[in-house]
Amino acid sequence: MAYTVIGGPALGFDLARLPGGHQVADVLRVALAAGPDDLERLADCHPGAGDREEWRRACAEPATGTPAMSDALPLAGAALEEAAAGETALLRRLETSLLGDARALDRLLRRDLLDWTWLHSGSIAVQDPVASLAADVLTDAATSAYLREDLPAELRRAMAGPFVRAGLAAADEHDEISLGLPDVDARLATLAGADAEVRATWRRVVDELRAHTAQWAPAMHQATWALSLADRLRVACDAQLAAVIAFQRADFGARDASYGVWNAWSGVVQASTVSDLLSADDADVLLRPWRAVYDRS
Repeated sequence: MAYTVIGGPALGFDLARLPGGHQVADVLRVALAAGPDDLERLADCHPGAGDREEWRRACAEPATGTPAMSDALPLAGAALEEAAAGETALLRRLETSLLGDARALDRLLRRDLLDWTWLHSGSIAVQDPVASLAADVLTDAATSAYLREDLPAELRRAMAGPFVRAGLAAADEHDEISLGLPDVDARLATLAGADAEVRATWRRVVDELRAHTAQWAPAMHQATWALSLADRLRVACDAQLAAVIAFQRADFGARDASYGVWNAWSGVVQASTVSDLLSADDADVLLRPWRAVYDRS
């Protein structure tokens, strides 16, 4: 499956289940916000074709070795009732199988997040040379975190080094996660500060609302459609990436993401990003988990 800006919740589902997913999200957020000056700084830190070729070869096997599961996101909602009785093969698969892979991550960065850097002439498209070098630096850093469990620590540090040297790395983990959207920012801060009691409440609420899982996908579709019409897909993608970082800071893990907590949280963020255009019924479906958790705690 390809990662896309419009598919921010699906991308987030993968990143929320990866140990280095929040670091990938940090890099992707930098790419989303980057302007010409930022790309020049990144390009100036390019490690050279020789190093990149060595890294590419080292990453080739892990990049193709992770099993993909294109139906994982709908299964995470529709089939979790079957998994609720205990650990099942499906749930284990949901924890470990990804919708995309490292190649999909590379394409997302170059083609979607940096779409404005491509030069078009008829049917031919070529990326601006400076942007292409910057994309290399961004992709290497994102891939080093995406394949964190499969790559040696020394290799990961080398791949992330040029990005770090560019000085555009995300803020300290204790800093505020911000989009500049007050409603979204407030919810990101609230979830990021979750303690064990709040995490337990989220899990309980997701269990209690499981009977209404079928309502989630249509409501998410309507929210995404509204974002598309309002030309807010990049903002919404950024919100989902920020949601991954908040999810990790709240100490939720792969099992939580697989069992439905990510879908519930992702829906809250999506609804909050487009609250002014979403119908009351769809907003109620997506915000229901949030209200249930924080009305109780």
